[in-house]
Amino acid sequence: MRKRRLSHVDLSYKAKSVKTFDNEVYELKGSIAVNTDNGEIQKVADIYYRVRTAVNSQKHVIAKRKNTNDELQTYRKKY
Repeated sequence: MRKRRLSHVDLSYKAKSVKTFDNEVYELKGSIAVNTDNGEIQKVADIYYRVRTAVNSQKHVIAKRKNTNDELQTYRKKY
């Protein structure tokens, strides 16, 4: 599988939670992101460019980026 860009719309329905570059964890509920620490609610589109790693409901990493300037790319672990 080749890597491809994951848009914020794809992120909304494929990911269960995301971690940002500033170590915040958000649980995704549709197009809404809820901070697991303080309950702060934001739109997925608003936090999209801060997302470092996206995880699905089976706790598998589905997308990641190494630097804030990189695109959020699909990810598949090599076995």
